[in-house]
Amino acid sequence: MRGWERLQLFQAGLIAGCVQVAVVLVVTPLVISYAPGSDNASGSSDSDQLLPVVASLRLIYLLLAVGVALTKHRYVALTSARIRHASRLTSPSEPERTAGTLAICLLVAAFGCASFALQPPPDALTAMNWHLGAHEAGPIVWPALMSLGVAGFGSSAHAVVDAYRA
Repeated sequence: MRGWERLQLFQAGLIAGCVQVAVVLVVTPLVISYAPGSDNASGSSDSDQLLPVVASLRLIYLLLAVGVALTKHRYVALTSARIRHASRLTSPSEPERTAGTLAICLLVAAFGCASFALQPPPDALTAMNWHLGAHEAGPIVWPALMSLGVAGFGSSAHAVVDAYRA
């Protein structure tokens, strides 16, 4: 298989990642603007206001990423057919085994991204000292990036599981 054909095996994940980018770009400003204390009129500091916003954004990103990953659309069906064909080419006697191994790897990657999204951002990201309005960007960007992994790997795993579901 050439590079483009291999990339087509993960088309559902790539589409889901793009959808998750759009979701993050729409949801983030909405949550930040409607967060309590976003008008900065209260006497509390920005770091006190940031904690509930970041905690809610992490969960919102993860829930929406899981929803994107579990959504069945034509790209999931198309990717399922391609994976079924590729696994039959690689192992004609046991194509389910190849697909099962791929599904496990993708699910582990999706769960790993989900667990990283719930962790604080790496020091390198917080050291950049970016800001989104009055909020530090690191604690917001990190779960957003990890939610892309959840959506992409999860959707690809969905396609693999769908390829051999009876």
